[in-house]
Amino acid sequence: MQTSNLPDPIETAAEQQAEVAVPELELELEQHDSHWQQFSYALFTLMFFSVLSIWIMQNSVNAYFQQTYHQASPLAILDDYPVWTSGATVGQALYQQHDQIKGAIAAFNSAQVENFNSGYAYTPEYKIILAEKRRVEQQRQALEAKARAQEALLSQFRLNKSEQVFFAGDSLMQGVAPFVQKSLLENYEVKSVNLSKQSTGLSYPGFFNWPQTIKDTIESNPQIKILVVFLGPNDPWDMPNPQGGGHYLKFQSPEWESLYRSRIATIIQTAKQHQVSVMWLTPPNMRKDSLNNQMVYLNQVIRDEVQKNQALFLDSRAILGTANNVYSDYLVKDGLSIKMRSADGIHFSSEGQKALAHSIAQHIQVAP
Repeated sequence: MQTSNLPDPIETAAEQQAEVAVPELELELEQHDSHWQQFSYALFTLMFFSVLSIWIMQNSVNAYFQQTYHQASPLAILDDYPVWTSGATVGQALYQQHDQIKGAIAAFNSAQVENFNSGYAYTPEYKIILAEKRRVEQQRQALEAKARAQEALLSQFRLNKSEQVFFAGDSLMQGVAPFVQKSLLENYEVKSVNLSKQSTGLSYPGFFNWPQTIKDTIESNPQIKILVVFLGPNDPWDMPNPQGGGHYLKFQSPEWESLYRSRIATIIQTAKQHQVSVMWLTPPNMRKDSLNNQMVYLNQVIRDEVQKNQALFLDSRAILGTANNVYSDYLVKDGLSIKMRSADGIHFSSEGQKALAHSIAQHIQVAP
């Protein structure tokens, strides 16, 4: 009997199934490897950008951790490594760039809106209304800024009982300072220094050098926290030229005024360097016309220079009841005429001295 050469159907089917299964398995393995690669890439990318974000935002992360948990951030241990801390520099630069771009975009958008409104949307009549509104708003903001500045200026005249007030001036201050001193001592137990000296001013430092005297007094007495100055009536004269040569600077000349202003500024800046606040009274009106005109000029110079150096000036004319640079012996208050000046038309009566002293004292606040 002859053996058949035909293939076994069962074996053939198994071989065919095996041949098909191998590619499918290989495909599944390839797909698995591809998914793992994608997952690994995604995980690596996520971790990389997470670390990069923390590296750049480390200042914010540290601040948040400290404010939330009240202890040092775990990232602080990396601060010894320049590579790590350089991230904070990069982050700061990026934040600044972001703010600049944001500001530029906002400015561009605002300009576009403004151009459209001005060129197309607003009628000429409405533009006039808008201009008036802007003007009123600018005035309001200017007044508020001035009020805030004045409040800040006044708030500097605060002291405690261990601190002192320093009075510097001529014979006008000699009559005013004692009233302030008495009030401070009796009401608050605050001591003071009064070096007022008659016939002195800023024009003749060779006779009495107020800038140097004030400097020496403040440096030798750290308890001084407020300086009150009242000078001027003895200054309307030609001044010796500090350059020498026997020449004098003519009163009211640019050279004279520049030198006089520099002496005012020196006094204020010296005080500020020692954390001493300055209150400066401007000269009053005088009965004699020529002297009064000189005081009007000095009043303007002193007030302007005191304000430039951010100190407080008190206009003695308003306190004494004179207006429009016109001299008056009397202050009219509540229908009554109160004599404020002495017979010489220069100095003050007792009531005038008290009025000026009260104005000075009301600006000084003493902590209980």
